Amino acid sequence: MRLHVAFAAMLMSGTTLALVPFVPAMAQEDVIVLDDDGADIAAGTAPEDIAADAASDDGTPAAPGETRLKRIVIGSDRATPADIVNKPAAVSVIDAETVRERMAGKIDTAIRMTPGAYTRQVDEQPGVTVNIRGMQGFGRVNQMIDGVPQTFRNLSGHSGTFDNMVYIDQNLLAGIDITRGAAPGADGMGTLSGAANFRTLGIDDVLLPDKNHGGLVTLQAGTNGYNFSRLTAGGWRSAIGIDGSISIMGAISGTDQSNFKNGDGRWYPYDASQHPRGGLVKVNYAPDAEQTLELGGIFYDNAFRVESAGYDWQIKNQTYTLKYAYQPGDNLVDLKINAYANITDIKMASYDGSSSTVFDGRDGTNTGLGLDVSNTSKFDLSDSVSLKFFYGAGINSDQYRGNDRRGANPNGQLIKSGAFNDTTLTWGIVGLTAGMRYDYWSLDGKSCPEPDMYCTPRPITRDGGDWNPKLGLTVDPAPWLQLYANYAHTMRPPTVSEMFYPGGHNFDGTLAPIENNPNLRPERQKGFDIGVNLRGDGLLTAEDMGYLKVGYFKNRISNYITYAVDPFDGKTRWVNLPGTTTMEGVELEGGYDTGLVYGRFSLTLADTRQPLADFAGIGNDVGRLPDDYATIDAGMRFFEQRLTLGGRLRYTGDSIQAYVDEANSVKRPSYTLVDFYGSFKVTDNAKIFFTVDNAFDKAYFVAGSGTTSVTDITNGRGRTIMIGATTQF
Repeated sequence: MRLHVAFAAMLMSGTTLALVPFVPAMAQEDVIVLDDDGADIAAGTAPEDIAADAASDDGTPAAPGETRLKRIVIGSDRATPADIVNKPAAVSVIDAETVRERMAGKIDTAIRMTPGAYTRQVDEQPGVTVNIRGMQGFGRVNQMIDGVPQTFRNLSGHSGTFDNMVYIDQNLLAGIDITRGAAPGADGMGTLSGAANFRTLGIDDVLLPDKNHGGLVTLQAGTNGYNFSRLTAGGWRSAIGIDGSISIMGAISGTDQSNFKNGDGRWYPYDASQHPRGGLVKVNYAPDAEQTLELGGIFYDNAFRVESAGYDWQIKNQTYTLKYAYQPGDNLVDLKINAYANITDIKMASYDGSSSTVFDGRDGTNTGLGLDVSNTSKFDLSDSVSLKFFYGAGINSDQYRGNDRRGANPNGQLIKSGAFNDTTLTWGIVGLTAGMRYDYWSLDGKSCPEPDMYCTPRPITRDGGDWNPKLGLTVDPAPWLQLYANYAHTMRPPTVSEMFYPGGHNFDGTLAPIENNPNLRPERQKGFDIGVNLRGDGLLTAEDMGYLKVGYFKNRISNYITYAVDPFDGKTRWVNLPGTTTMEGVELEGGYDTGLVYGRFSLTLADTRQPLADFAGIGNDVGRLPDDYATIDAGMRFFEQRLTLGGRLRYTGDSIQAYVDEANSVKRPSYTLVDFYGSFKVTDNAKIFFTVDNAFDKAYFVAGSGTTSVTDITNGRGRTIMIGATTQF
């Protein structure tokens, strides 16, 4: 965790050292104020300021007997899991250590340990689909890599899906940030249910704290299909002038995986082999202490067999970023500008090369472009009253272009844009936020509105916009307690895939007019969150720390879009369901750490039983969560915390494998898995680690596996052992 340290006037006045390990979420001051005796008069920042650089005071003169000091932040400025209690919202953080060392890079497992979040997990499909509170696909969740939306989807064969998929090399991950409910700023633009941001390695992840050049190497090997994985990264950093700096880093990664056996010792019925390759380059230029400019490029290349449909996918994903920040240290300007591009190419061929299929030669490119600008301004109205304005605007384009064999993937473009403002009034222990955002969308494609199989497709444009308000209330009656409530409207426009769906078996890319629906309306959600954040230090021992986050949500969705029979003409297409779809649940997340002993847990009790689509599980997934799921992760540290040994219990309640309709869908039983892991710090710069997943070789059906055929062969991976080593130099 971060440690905020105040140094008392360079020790000249004899003032004592103040350590503030916990920052209340709604405190008012941006500086630490000490009296002549070193007592802390006021300390703390707003949540988004916790990770800020050392900042000067607000320019007001110090009162008699007071010394105002700059804050110095020691350590990483990235959020840790314990930091979630500093946010009056439903948020979670997955750190790099959890993903890399405790889960051997298994992204699906890491996300499923998070309350309210899940994934569509198909072992022969490495693309990650994040489910938040039962909502997934079509942009309902904004899935990002370093803040860049990942909008690629591809429906080809019964194992395809229009769910958005994230393609990222697991070794390049530095963490995952998850927001449940209305996402703030540009992250929430045209998004219904939340956001998940996959953060990649930066220069501080590669270099040792006291070095300006060096490298990072990680190697892993394992059993049951996890053969070998490696990461090599290097970086260089140099000072410019008095306050400036420049750095450059790069990384390459590769993984080799083969098929696996389930807990019964039987091979997974399809081929889960894949050999992803990834890399990244980042350049960071700071001409002075007020400005930073970062350029980045992240790359992913993989070929894998979607054997249940009989063809290969060849995926290439490129993500480019340009991020500029101007932070002069005053209360009026905290400017951030982000520009980005994401390009995903897909090629298809029969997987064995011996015969052709209807999918051979199917190529397509999904291109995303975007720009967003935001600023934060603060005003102190009195000693106990302050105002904060967070405002900005953004635009994003999502375009798909395929060849004549694009089949069920229509060409077209969706543009989302909007402006947003959140105004927070803080008065003592009470904070009130009033927000408003305007979301606008424009959709271009081709359709055959006439019921004529031989009509000529013509261009069609649809657009619209919505005002979406937000209200939030926080109360901090004690430094260890925060209560909050949030109410927000969100909107998701229909996608090209839904509105201009050309038909499931039109392999030459022609349109079936009975499948198009140019009259689709946006989905709209009214969501309510209430929660309690608890945090304390010195609970049972002088050095322990505990935190707990408890929340309840209820979402009401109108115009829910699904694949069903259109009540107006009896044809099957993507339609808006009548009435309201309601989802609600309880989410808990917490942890306790003494230094010697630690533990974390999460629990989700949710009801997200949205109506099943027609032909559910065949080209579309409804995203139903299990009835309940929970994780307990605990361990101990030995030899001055150089050795860590721990274990996990992963419980998943009863679930349903969607297949065709309610009558044919299959109920899957609950299951509990036991994992073990450990790590040993050989030197200050080198560590070895291991994981044992499904230690007791349990046979089970993976909940939310998206399997498109019902089989009696369990698809859960059997016992899998991974060992690894990482070093910095």
